Amino acid sequence: MNKYTHHHIERFYDKFINRSFDQDDTAMFIVLARDYTPKGSIFRELGDFLAHPDEKDRGLVISSFQDIIDYFDENTLKTFDGAELPKQRNSGISALDEVKDSLCAIFALIGIDHEIESRNELRFRDFVFCLIFLLGNFRLKMNDQLVQIQVEYGNGLSLSISYESANYGRHYLSFNLMLLCGVWPKCIPTDYKKDLSGYIVRRFSNGYLGAIPYELDGLTLNTDMQSFERDVVWPLNDYRF
Repeated sequence: MNKYTHHHIERFYDKFINRSFDQDDTAMFIVLARDYTPKGSIFRELGDFLAHPDEKDRGLVISSFQDIIDYFDENTLKTFDGAELPKQRNSGISALDEVKDSLCAIFALIGIDHEIESRNELRFRDFVFCLIFLLGNFRLKMNDQLVQIQVEYGNGLSLSISYESANYGRHYLSFNLMLLCGVWPKCIPTDYKKDLSGYIVRRFSNGYLGAIPYELDGLTLNTDMQSFERDVVWPLNDYRF
């Protein structure tokens, strides 16, 4: 590993431990770590998203759902009548335990032995929060259809896609790529969802992460979230399970 990459992974680890990183730190970390992770691994997949943001046409996510969307295209009406879809080939990027283990493996590359005991650790939840908003900027090419990845905020924060049937317009198959639970625990009803595509994650002076619209990015954020109007900042609450 070159010294530049080693240095920045080390810097990211310090920010990770202190919970001082934001979405930009996460993006740079993934880009630099990409070439030092095995092909077919989650972090190689995440790095590929950043390398091909407008039209990603291969990788774990697409291969995970290829059988499902092929079946859906050929059997759209049967699917809506209750036909069982094929099983997902593998976990794609949805398995947070795999993300957790892979993150620790990257730290190990620079000699840092760090264990994340639970997916509910606050610093790991910060990382996933940044990751979801980062991936929400990209598109997948599935069976010649460009599919926008969507971010939805509610009781949980979800990363999802909706694939339209190739043979029956306005017939959609939706599935989650990643889910972070307990983001807004007081959200009632729990099925409330706010589309937050076009938002970026920043760290505020109270230590919390919050998603803000792109047009507000660049303003000074050395202020508490409470100084913003309602429905401008969408925070990640420190929720302990």
